[in-house]
Amino acid sequence: MGLLEILTIIFVICKLIGVISWSWWLVFLPEIIAICWYVFWIVIYVLCFKKTKKELYKWDS
Repeated sequence: MGLLEILTIIFVICKLIGVISWSWWLVFLPEIIAICWYVFWIVIYVLCFKKTKKELYKWDS
């Protein structure tokens, strides 16, 4: 678990016990940021793998 996931858990608990009165999208914003970060790195990985795969086939022919 990273910092953003821990922050999300803390914010959800605080929201449920009434310590904060933020809207739910603000409570889950750290998790949304984490998901976007993970998706970004997955896209980078897929693009690099695709490029590497093309270069490997280039050498085969």
